[in-house]
Amino acid sequence: MKVLFLLIGIGSYYFTLAYPLPEKPSLYQPVFTYPPDFGKEYLESLANLAQVQQEKDSLRWQILWDWGYYTHSRNLNESLRIIQKGLLETQEAGDKRWEGRFQLIAGAILLRMDETEQAELLLQAALKKIDPQDRWLAYTNLGYVYERRGDLSSAFEWAGKTLELGMRSNHRKAQAMAYSDLSYLLWKQGNYLEGLEFGLKSLHLFESWGIPDMDYDFTLYVVGNNLMALDRLDEAEKYFSESIAVGERFGFYNNLSDVYMSLASLYIRTDKLDQAENCAANALKYAGLLENSFMQMRSFLALGEVSFSKNEWQAAENYLLQSIAKAGTDLGDHFFSSQAYQRLSEVYEALGKNQQALAAFKMYHDLNQTIFNEKAEQKMAGLKSELALSQKNNTIKEQALILTKQEKQVTFWIVGTSLMLVFSLIMFRGYRVIRKKNKLLEDQNEEKTYLVRETHHRIKNNLQVVCSLLSLQSERIQDPDLQRIMLDSQNRVQSMGLVHQTLYQGKDLAYLEMKDYFTKLSRDIIHSFGVDGTAELHCDMEEMSLDIITAIPIGLIVNELITNSLKYAFPGKKQGNLTIHLEREGNELILDYLDDGIGFNEKETAFSLGFGGQLIQLLTSQLNGRMSKLPHEGTYFRFVFCPDAYQTALT
Repeated sequence: MKVLFLLIGIGSYYFTLAYPLPEKPSLYQPVFTYPPDFGKEYLESLANLAQVQQEKDSLRWQILWDWGYYTHSRNLNESLRIIQKGLLETQEAGDKRWEGRFQLIAGAILLRMDETEQAELLLQAALKKIDPQDRWLAYTNLGYVYERRGDLSSAFEWAGKTLELGMRSNHRKAQAMAYSDLSYLLWKQGNYLEGLEFGLKSLHLFESWGIPDMDYDFTLYVVGNNLMALDRLDEAEKYFSESIAVGERFGFYNNLSDVYMSLASLYIRTDKLDQAENCAANALKYAGLLENSFMQMRSFLALGEVSFSKNEWQAAENYLLQSIAKAGTDLGDHFFSSQAYQRLSEVYEALGKNQQALAAFKMYHDLNQTIFNEKAEQKMAGLKSELALSQKNNTIKEQALILTKQEKQVTFWIVGTSLMLVFSLIMFRGYRVIRKKNKLLEDQNEEKTYLVRETHHRIKNNLQVVCSLLSLQSERIQDPDLQRIMLDSQNRVQSMGLVHQTLYQGKDLAYLEMKDYFTKLSRDIIHSFGVDGTAELHCDMEEMSLDIITAIPIGLIVNELITNSLKYAFPGKKQGNLTIHLEREGNELILDYLDDGIGFNEKETAFSLGFGGQLIQLLTSQLNGRMSKLPHEGTYFRFVFCPDAYQTALT
């Protein structure tokens, strides 16, 4: 009754822990629901989150629930205060589900404080409010209530309910907990082989779950106990060491106290009494931190066992009497109380206190009968039969599911294969149709390419005929001025013909490579003027391709410029240099033309007033360009064209 007032009403409790606050409590994920990436400091983090998340909602209650539940592994009174805070908040908010969850944990904590009646009331109340998926935890703790009272037959029943629920809902954690509890109960009854079998099943389920939580840690301890009872001491020590490692990582003081007691017993059996005494002292230390009288009772029992093994009878008597005193008048757990009385009777016998020895032995016998009785054995036998039947039924169901799944897979593969076959036939037919169409398009493209190439060839031939006619006509003209006009016209026609010749001889019928074109054009014009070896062209530019619509006007402009240079730029000079440079800057084409002749005077030169100059201006305007004359020792013209704008206008 010492903590009943906490359950009826609680004034107010404020958390004043001075830990750094987390930035985003909304990102909280319940601890031990994922492989942990934290250590024993996780309780401090939960305290931080409880301070930050003050809004009374499911997020805050989940934080309080986890904080309170896992704090019971460090200090029972502190754990109960945290859970009571959550219970009060949920009652005020009228949230029955969360109220039930807090009642469940409050019951679990009170159980560990030896308040079994209040614990059972809270657990039964919680069962009516919590979700079905949480009932396994209530069943587990109700089993602990009866186990603590020494009613192992009822404890077996609750463990069986937990296992049945876990199997029905395929809940791995519930199954693992049930097998762990059955292993512990069988160990208490002395059925160590079966206890070991269930314990190993539990560990297998925990390990497949992949989260080393407090219950996994406890199961390592239980398996170690069964192995030690079977005299497999090396294996037992290995499991105890693993349990200690997990307990120290996360600060599970309850499990550390348990396992140090068992390790003390193991060292007693291997005659390592000093190590045994250290382990028993560690067990008592952690039990004191927990403020758990049941764990303290067992720790004093362990110290009494060590003193008994050392033949220190007086120390053994003191420790054993302290153990019995901690158990209380109702004797608490009959299993460990019976062990204390058994060892005390032997101590009294060694001290020559025969009457006390007899009384202690009688207490041991009476308590032992409550554990090893026919009713408990019958219930255990019935439970084993039910488990065996349940496992057989589960095996049959699993096999039926496998057969159904296999039948579905066969049907799926048949249907899938048929669909794939039909799809493949459709795809093959489509491929053949597409291939025929592509072949037809290729033939048409080849035919069109041939026609375009032939067209360029014929245009070039026709222009060549025109050049020949102009050449024949010029031979019959006596006037030198007319002859020059005819030669200029001949060069212009030849310039256009060279474009078409280059196109039909090249790989690309739509675009002309300008550097090669300028080189051939200048060579033909120089040859027509008969100044081979006197005038030399320098085509200072990168390779560049232009479409025919742009290339022909630029070619005619360059033709006029070269013609003009050969006519006027080099009077009396034996050697002249012509330079052409074409480049693209953004959407513009820049053409530079230079010669090192005598220079150009617009007022004195017929070029600026004649047909050639007019033609250049017309072609420049056609390409949406502009022409400028730049300072130079000879002649330097710069043209800036915008062919894209010109082609857009044409479109």
